[in-house]
Amino acid sequence: MKRHHFIIALLFFPITIGAQSKFEQEPLWEETFNDTIVSKPNPTTWSYITGMRGSELEYYTNDIENVFVCDGELNIKAIRTHDHGNAVCTSGRIHTRGKVTFMYGRLDIRAKLPVGKGIWPAFWMMPENSAYPYGEIDIMEYIDCWNAKKYQANVHVVRKEGGKEIREMNEKSVSVNVTDYHTYSLEWTQEELRFLIDGRLFHVCSKNNHKLWPFDQPYYLILNVAYGGWGGSCGLDESIFPCSLKVDWIRYYKLKPE
Repeated sequence: MKRHHFIIALLFFPITIGAQSKFEQEPLWEETFNDTIVSKPNPTTWSYITGMRGSELEYYTNDIENVFVCDGELNIKAIRTHDHGNAVCTSGRIHTRGKVTFMYGRLDIRAKLPVGKGIWPAFWMMPENSAYPYGEIDIMEYIDCWNAKKYQANVHVVRKEGGKEIREMNEKSVSVNVTDYHTYSLEWTQEELRFLIDGRLFHVCSKNNHKLWPFDQPYYLILNVAYGGWGGSCGLDESIFPCSLKVDWIRYYKLKPE
């Protein structure tokens, strides 16, 4: 979830018949957020990142006011603050590193997104071992330049040359009203990364098109709501707070052996 280019929304690719048959029918792992009273996310699955990150304007906390489970949903809530230096809001960034990892398979996340100038929600994945070269998988990221009408998926391949970090990106956006609930999906095989919205394919990143392919290793999942930085490309609006990312469930299906 670094810097990005603006992309024109593309039409959906047709659904590939039989694509789902590559994956097991029952999830190997799922997170349903079934608590009916306010509680923190399951600590055996989720850890927190705290503090400020780069040029962004949120301060991540592990407070239950920012990250909580209630009524069958995970909420990551951005709240206006005056208590953390240059931060405009407090928010949440949680991850599964060292607890739940993924390598190949299908990952589905059903959620609805917050919108407003400056807000930047994302579902993304990083490798457990981030030595160069490494890859980053952005299943979903949204900024308000898109007026709630689309989001993008992105694949980063990062290497070092002469001590300088080189980042290659392969991103595409898709038209959808992100204020409604949708299922955001990644299908991951040894040969490609496929991105879907509500079961419809819109982006494919293929091993055949890359000299480096650092996606044959375990990854962990990150969920967060940022504010500012690239998220503020089309301006900032502090009146949007409080606002929340709501996640209904997450399911991971193992890739069937060939």
